[in-house]
Amino acid sequence: MTFRRRRLGGQPSTPQSVSPSGSESPDYEWVDNQDVFDDLVAYALSVERIAVDTEFHRERTYWPRVALLQIAVENNIFLVDPLEVDLKPLEAVLDSDVLWVMHASSQDLEVLERACGVVPRRLFDTQIAAGFAGMSTPSLASLVERYVGHRLPKGDRLTDWFERPLRPTQRDYAASDVLYLFELHDCLTADLEQRGRLNWATTESDPSSWYTKPTLPVELAWTRIKEARHLRGSARCVASVLAEWRERTAQNKDLPTRFILSDLALVGVAQRAPKSSQELKGVRGLDGRYMKDRAADEILSLVAEGLRRPSEDVPTLDTEEGPKLDKELRAAVTLVSAWVSQVAKDEALDPALLATRADITDLLRGSKNSRLSTGWRADLVGSRIQDLVTGRAAVAFDPRGGLVLEPRVRQEN
Repeated sequence: MTFRRRRLGGQPSTPQSVSPSGSESPDYEWVDNQDVFDDLVAYALSVERIAVDTEFHRERTYWPRVALLQIAVENNIFLVDPLEVDLKPLEAVLDSDVLWVMHASSQDLEVLERACGVVPRRLFDTQIAAGFAGMSTPSLASLVERYVGHRLPKGDRLTDWFERPLRPTQRDYAASDVLYLFELHDCLTADLEQRGRLNWATTESDPSSWYTKPTLPVELAWTRIKEARHLRGSARCVASVLAEWRERTAQNKDLPTRFILSDLALVGVAQRAPKSSQELKGVRGLDGRYMKDRAADEILSLVAEGLRRPSEDVPTLDTEEGPKLDKELRAAVTLVSAWVSQVAKDEALDPALLATRADITDLLRGSKNSRLSTGWRADLVGSRIQDLVTGRAAVAFDPRGGLVLEPRVRQEN
């Protein structure tokens, strides 16, 4: 099959099929045949850019399960059913020079990587790009309304995308997620070119500069449990062992970690360090399934292993990422954060895009991977932060412009 290079259904080439009220529906082709999908891959490889979105669930699994793939190629929209189609051939498009236009792509990239093994070589993320135009993590709907002047149809946030057949409203909503991405790409490109920031947005969208698999190393799983981070001594050691076991088990069984052992139960076991099934029964959060002999014995064995672990052997984020922040510089983080927020406001930038508190901490503690030490961030604020914390500059309040950084004149002895 060769796809015709026009909008399906004979509609005009400019995608205007959704009215501001959402009363009209976009045209699309439903793809649930492998041969048709293979043709679609070849079609996608023949153009300069495609628009992509995914629908997925992970409520009852550890790994995200893709339920729908939406692709716009030129003026054609395709809804691909991954329950019937193997998405692996899409790897050729991901690993090509075709530009992928997506919105808020981080979770979609996880889905694509799991299905195809790679992420896009070239990506333009409209949410990231909008941050350089002063919008703070905008939704797709707000971007479409601002730049295109349309209101996207509202969808059911809790809809079941694995339902088959999908209802017409579900399909229309899914198609609308890619309907305007090309227009947004064009508008944002023109806007950022005018601001002199297109290169910033292009660099920031590059997956190689920011995307990593969202799963922490299993050895650090305990650091994601808020209550466990407050534990000390043997309790922390037991928590680290239990969390690592829970993470591995959840991955192997493809189940949410809470289905293996809840946070409440994990922390309770770590605090009490039970040595018998009878003591285990008194831990809050443990239900009957953990009282069976094999399950109880496994947890007790893990507790014993944790009690044998030296505290210094518990993996921490600090040891993984570099030196700790000097005590003398901890107060500076708050001061620098306030000034960086002012810079973001003055420059019409999303503050979170410019620098998070963690970014500032990384710079001050000399992390080799600090985002503020290279690129556009270093040019805008990185070197000036160093001036501030070394005493070469000071923050002052200007009633007309908020916080400003001023050179500091040192007094000679």
